[in-house]
Amino acid sequence: MNSLGQAGRLSAEGVPSLANDTLNLFSAGIPPNGPQLFFQGTSRRNGGMGQVLGDGLFCAGGVMTRLGVIPGDATGSAVLPSGGAQAVSILGGVTSPGVRTYQGWYRNSADFCTAATFNLTNGWEVTWAP
Repeated sequence: MNSLGQAGRLSAEGVPSLANDTLNLFSAGIPPNGPQLFFQGTSRRNGGMGQVLGDGLFCAGGVMTRLGVIPGDATGSAVLPSGGAQAVSILGGVTSPGVRTYQGWYRNSADFCTAATFNLTNGWEVTWAP
């Protein structure tokens, strides 16, 4: 949960294929107009249970890769890739098939759960095909 009374949510649409990557990552439920950092991990943290970080749970683990910071819109949503950015597989350096975990990190400076000024979306696992 965040200071808006909802959870920041991450989801994905498209084809996670190294030959034809059309994957899009979507976040929603984040504070309006705030920055959203999308990132990728090579595994799940704590066996998929996550680890407390800020006002949320850090779900992605292993080797971490920053994919980009995208400004959220007035509804509290963001999408990657955005504005002609490279495909997710290229941004993440995914060169061979396998599983990656994606997550979003966003600013949430309003008083809420802890003194932290950030929160995280849920994690989203993607299996990349050749």
